[in-house]
Amino acid sequence: MTAEQHFFIQILTDHVHGRPSVPETDSLNWEKVYYYAQEQALPGLVYVQTKDFFKNHKDIAPDIEAKLHQGFYSDVYLYANRRAEFQAFARQCREVPMILMKGIALQEYYPVPALRSMGDIDVVIHTEDREKTDRVMLENGYSKMVNNHAVWTYDKDYIEFEIHDHMFYEYLANEIDYRSYFDQIWDHISPVEGEENIYIPDEEFHFLFLITHLAKHITNKGIGFRGFLDLTFMIKREGRQMDWKWIESELEKLKLLDFTKTCFALCRKWFDLEMPIETGALDPDFYSQVTAKMFNDGMFGLENEQNEAAHAAKEIKRSKDSYWISAAKLTIHRLFPPYRDMQLVPWYSFVDGRPWLLPFAWVYRWFYTATHKFKQSKDLLTEPFAKRKAIEKRENLIRGWGL
Repeated sequence: MTAEQHFFIQILTDHVHGRPSVPETDSLNWEKVYYYAQEQALPGLVYVQTKDFFKNHKDIAPDIEAKLHQGFYSDVYLYANRRAEFQAFARQCREVPMILMKGIALQEYYPVPALRSMGDIDVVIHTEDREKTDRVMLENGYSKMVNNHAVWTYDKDYIEFEIHDHMFYEYLANEIDYRSYFDQIWDHISPVEGEENIYIPDEEFHFLFLITHLAKHITNKGIGFRGFLDLTFMIKREGRQMDWKWIESELEKLKLLDFTKTCFALCRKWFDLEMPIETGALDPDFYSQVTAKMFNDGMFGLENEQNEAAHAAKEIKRSKDSYWISAAKLTIHRLFPPYRDMQLVPWYSFVDGRPWLLPFAWVYRWFYTATHKFKQSKDLLTEPFAKRKAIEKRENLIRGWGL
């Protein structure tokens, strides 16, 4: 790791333990520290941790201090604005039960809630309440995007809602039906004090979701440090009251216990905090590889070219066959996507509820890609064969996580 990366992890560790952050060297590249703060969506947190240092060293990187300060005020403004917008939405939908999840529920575990940045407001509703919430969002001037049955996205003026009627809807690199498992969410909620229709998940069930959500991002593209801070602050705040025996038994069912132990080992290494499930020692090479990838991935790994074969690796990892048979199956799958996948794509929504139209969707898809996206489509079909080394490297990384 570079000195800047070491210091960035020190900043996170110091925040966990409630102490200010002071760099160990005067030759730090503060531009790089600021870059990591932006990429990890934590500028406000970095500002709070370093503001005393900058106050005592006014000649060091004043431009970076100003940028971090601006990021802090942005985090505070967005925190207040998003909370107010959600409260207004909830009041207009008093008859609709809503469960808060991810960022908006996790912020309260942080020492300063506003410093847990979030890109959107995640809410779970019953499917039968879709029309009511949709009408309210559109009346409030939000634009709507539906690219998945399970989550409808609404956007207006830097505020984004994701309204889910299924808490989880993706597949990981195994055969577990996580969607059905997390549809139990309504049996694991508690009301928010003073609110008649707003609920939060019980800590144990929310923890299981957060671990599965982490596994999803790591299997797909990647994720930054914030997801691990979420686990750390939840455990620091509520860990002693949580039923870890029940959690371990559920993690076994979800095939995520080994993965959880890996996550906990990393949290212990990064943040110097004991975790509630015993973990083994981290392999030094794996630790170095993962930490470097976290910095390269940023918040969700969307810009990291190392992730280009992530989807192929995920699908081949799920397969029980040899590499070449798995690669051939993936190519056939991409030529003839199943109804399960096609019904979720907006361009082929005409198959939704009409699986017999699937062959027509395939023909339409072939014609469109051949005339508009020929090279990308050809590269996608040949990827399992042309990028075997990259896929196998990615597969090994997934296994290293315990997935």
